[in-house]
Amino acid sequence: MKMRSKLFLPIALSFICSLAAAQEAKPESSQSIPPAKTPQPASREQAEAQAVAAAKTVPAANTNDYNPSSDPNEASTCTKNLEKIAAAIEAYRADHHDVPNWLSDLVPKYLSDTNALICPVTTRTGLQSAFGMLDAKVFSSYLYEFTPTDIPAVVKGAWPGPTMTMRQWKRQQMKLAGSEVPLVRCLLHEPALNLSIGGKVYSSPVLWELNFTNTTNKLEDFSPHE
Repeated sequence: MKMRSKLFLPIALSFICSLAAAQEAKPESSQSIPPAKTPQPASREQAEAQAVAAAKTVPAANTNDYNPSSDPNEASTCTKNLEKIAAAIEAYRADHHDVPNWLSDLVPKYLSDTNALICPVTTRTGLQSAFGMLDAKVFSSYLYEFTPTDIPAVVKGAWPGPTMTMRQWKRQQMKLAGSEVPLVRCLLHEPALNLSIGGKVYSSPVLWELNFTNTTNKLEDFSPHE
């Protein structure tokens, strides 16, 4: 099992790095909801549809290089940022009974200081985390893993499977790793930093799933599936 994981990791990382410069394909344009002819209170179904449409705002293309820092001071400051984000998400969940669609959903009500979204590595280099979806509404160093958007092509290359949203995939992974599944990630460090959906900050390889592989859970079990 260890040998299979060791073989899978360089293949996955090689694929990710080879595609990092050519990130996900041109995103689909979102459809606007036509206004009603007469002003009437929206039904719950209409309100939910509008919320989903708004959540699928076209994200910016992620063309950041993977060049992580090994500075422990930068990692320590980033950890404090993730703890602030964790508190903001917890407050959001108390009001909405679910996690947000994007980190920008936290601003400004739950996170008034957007400096918490900026890793010190970004301040020093200008880079954001590679290999994921960037928020279209706020500048952030971090990758938010529970977006309602399709899995990016660069990620799909390493994790083949059926088409689904990031949120659907992460909920599948929760069946294997529970509340340890990352909600927010910073790939600007080596090792990477993760804020789990359970509110815990922990470090891991780029493939965080390696922290949870064992004789029962194989690495490929974390791939998207029906």
